[in-house]
Amino acid sequence: MTEPDARWGVTSRVRPAPGRKRQWRISDGLVFALPVIVDHMFVDPDTGVTGWLIEATVDLVDDVPALTRLDARSSGGLDLVRMQREFRWASPLDIVTRAIPQLLSKGIDPFAFDYPLTGYPDAADVGKAVNAPLTDAFLEEIAREYLDVGRGYARTISIERQVSPRTVISWVEKARRRGILTPVAQGGFGGTIVPRSRRH
Repeated sequence: MTEPDARWGVTSRVRPAPGRKRQWRISDGLVFALPVIVDHMFVDPDTGVTGWLIEATVDLVDDVPALTRLDARSSGGLDLVRMQREFRWASPLDIVTRAIPQLLSKGIDPFAFDYPLTGYPDAADVGKAVNAPLTDAFLEEIAREYLDVGRGYARTISIERQVSPRTVISWVEKARRRGILTPVAQGGFGGTIVPRSRRH
């Protein structure tokens, strides 16, 4: 199965959908073009094969965003019990009506954002999460996992923590900037955990 773009692990993103564009007026001066596709997908990091893909189209119906199409595919067959337990039909609509306005108001591109994978409807309130600082304890935990896993760490950790590999890489970079993990040459791998008493 071919995925919409190259990704690894479990991710959720938004992209423009084909069709006539209509402007959804969120508030004074804040508009967003619909339709869009909200996806939720898993790409096996070892094979590059898309294990499953859910795509929800959200468009304007009577000037209000509405879920107008849902497409679910799996190369190994759909696990209906798991889908019933884990997938919430309204989550793609929550992303459009709740998360996207918050991102736009903060000047964040909603097409370049990795959306939460679980915890809806509350997870759609991304405004706090965007500004939430990462604790040193959390970054140290990520740095230790990074060193334990070795090369290919971003794919492995992203699957374990249900975030994108890009997010994992940013966490490691933040750990280095905070002096938790020693620096390496650009493009290099490795380093050591800096003892807490010696961190700046």
